[in-house]
Amino acid sequence: MNNMLRCLALLVCLVPMAQANTVALPPVVLAQLNVIQRAMANDDYPQAQRLLERLAARDLNPSAEAYVLQFQGNLALAQANEAQALGHFARAHALAALPPADQRRLLHTVAQLQLHQARWADGVLSLERWMAEVRAANTEAESIRPEDYLMLAQGQSQLERWLQVVEPARTAIRLKGQAPEDWYRLQLAAHIHLEQWSEASGLLEHLVNRFPEQNLYWEQLASAYQSDGRTSKALATLRSAWLAGRFSRESQYLWLVQLFLAEGVPDRAAVVLETAMAQGQVPRSLRHERLLGQAQIQARRYQDGRETLERIARRKPDYATWRQLAYLDLHLKQWTALKARIEKAMALNPDAADLLILSGIADAHHERYDSARVTFRRAREHEATRGQAEAWLNYLEQVAERA
Repeated sequence: MNNMLRCLALLVCLVPMAQANTVALPPVVLAQLNVIQRAMANDDYPQAQRLLERLAARDLNPSAEAYVLQFQGNLALAQANEAQALGHFARAHALAALPPADQRRLLHTVAQLQLHQARWADGVLSLERWMAEVRAANTEAESIRPEDYLMLAQGQSQLERWLQVVEPARTAIRLKGQAPEDWYRLQLAAHIHLEQWSEASGLLEHLVNRFPEQNLYWEQLASAYQSDGRTSKALATLRSAWLAGRFSRESQYLWLVQLFLAEGVPDRAAVVLETAMAQGQVPRSLRHERLLGQAQIQARRYQDGRETLERIARRKPDYATWRQLAYLDLHLKQWTALKARIEKAMALNPDAADLLILSGIADAHHERYDSARVTFRRAREHEATRGQAEAWLNYLEQVAERA
């Protein structure tokens, strides 16, 4: 924001002598001002300074004093002394001794300098007052430019008055037509601070269309959609950025994967993550492998999910992984593997009653009925699996009777 303020040129010019002639100035003062103006035009600042000091020491009427102060302000600006210039211009304006148009020009200059000096509250107040006076005067020679609205928005943003940033920023952009990118970013910052996600997404849609090479806008647009509860549009935006090759960070791939999962498209989530991991854009950490396994299983790619979980188990053989593998083996009817998973899982958690049921099922399918009965009786001791165990024991009794 400070860079934007520094880039705004101060539109402060030397006071034309024609304007000085519109008020009553003593001839000697008018003549001296002409000499001073020529000295300044020739960059003879020491001579201009000496003449201004002599003139300021005279007994001047308010109008003459105001013009002298303006010249002193212009000289200070020419020498890059904004603080001193502001003091001169503010004193000149306070005299209220110049024609109304000149007074308004002075106020505008004061407002600009106050903002450049980071006197945000004073600058905003002066600029708003100047705008009100220009609107009231309603003259063809004066107008409020897009840059003025932008300055007001910038000042309000420095004061973190985000609600007061939106309208002047929007007006600046509208009046400018093809506004610079930074102008849009100022309005966008206000919408984001205010959590106005619908307005933010609308602005970001424009930024994405106008500056498609700016990857940040794609990401911000997806974020705005998601914050506004429009998850499907967030997914579409992020997917478009991925397909266009605009991803550069691990977090972007993972975000897209999570959005695919949230929208019930696990197969796409698995493809994105598999591709990113294969290309080294996402490391094969345990966390990422687990996410891949989750996506594959939700997509009913059970064999792929099983292979992923087996990789995890080799790296970190914990109870949760062995248990999940056991259920996959049950689904895939891999009875021998199922028994091995259960054994490893129950070595870590002997009280896992649901795995006793799975173990009994595997024994039953292998026709090891005696072992199955023992296992189901153990499971019957646990309240959570008592009903299942009873059902299987009844089934085994029916099998024995048929035999």
